[in-house]
Amino acid sequence: MKVDREEQDQARRDRIARAAFELFARSGLEATSAHDIARAAYVSRTNLYRYFPSKIHMLLAHFEKAVQLSREDALQRLNAGAHPQQVWENVTARMADLGVRYRHLVGAVGQAVLGARGPADAPDPHAGLKTAVTLAALVEPVLVAMRHQGHLRPGVDTTMLSALLVDACLLALLHGGHRDQREVLRDWQDRFSLLLHGALVPGHTLPLRDHDPNS
Repeated sequence: MKVDREEQDQARRDRIARAAFELFARSGLEATSAHDIARAAYVSRTNLYRYFPSKIHMLLAHFEKAVQLSREDALQRLNAGAHPQQVWENVTARMADLGVRYRHLVGAVGQAVLGARGPADAPDPHAGLKTAVTLAALVEPVLVAMRHQGHLRPGVDTTMLSALLVDACLLALLHGGHRDQREVLRDWQDRFSLLLHGALVPGHTLPLRDHDPNS
């Protein structure tokens, strides 16, 4: 049946992306070959490139899945009545932890996402477009919830603000120099304060508390 074939294709695609990410996390993007990935995912190199045109596409596919899971968790928390700031802190803590843990892969992800918003003649400008949209979709429900609770000004474009916040996160990680998750969060706090200035209703703030990475 067609549905079975689609499910098999998706399962194989997920397996390839997961195997590739495990290799990238251990050895880095450049040191991992297509042969290594094909062998780890139990597929031929022909099938490998049928699903993904490049290693960066494999990396982004796995990253997108992780972000989607975080978004689903954030939506569940918001729908259950959690305060937007609590959800925001949870999301940023997770992203900061990933940014530090896989700092050797941040450059590839960040350049792909930021490049997707750049000129059309940039190298593979569409590689990070889906990831950029997925990241913004993770942030926007929190901003929408904040607006519904009267924390954001009514006319704020939450879609645009979400994209700006995502770019600020990536630029901070690309800048590097963070020793741990707390330093990432403090850096993001400074950038978020600038971006949110004028978007928040007077008297409201969105501070980020320090987090224990093991909590």
